[in-house]
Amino acid sequence: MARFNLKKALIAGFIAGVAAFVIGSLLYMNPLISGIYEEHGDWPGLRPMDSLGGGLAGWMALMLAGGIVSTMIVAVFYAYVEKAIQIDTVWKKGAVFGVFLWLVSTLPNAYYTWLMYTYPVALNLIEVFNGFVGAIVAGIVIAVVYDRRKG
Repeated sequence: MARFNLKKALIAGFIAGVAAFVIGSLLYMNPLISGIYEEHGDWPGLRPMDSLGGGLAGWMALMLAGGIVSTMIVAVFYAYVEKAIQIDTVWKKGAVFGVFLWLVSTLPNAYYTWLMYTYPVALNLIEVFNGFVGAIVAGIVIAVVYDRRKG
């Protein structure tokens, strides 16, 4: 069984979660994208941000928390398989891991969303692109932080 440092993986995942949240927020809040989301704001399948209490700040806190938990889990998986990714440059190894992550999570999720729901196609495509960027950022951050914290 592969040996890895759980604490270092969790730290890498935490940092990656924060980084992906910041990048994701910038991507979703840019004027081109936010306008498209505003067009579909009354779509019946979208939960209003204030429906969970706390308004936008509460919703953002929940998004951040969920993202951090997710990237911590992903970072543990990365720590377990990182030696199998035969790339010498750490950030490139992370980018490849990020693409893999996107292929097994974001892309299938978008496909099933398209297949099963009337979710607006424009929003689904935006999420595919933003998910790609976020997965690569998370993969790179996980790889770099985990590598620097190995010891």
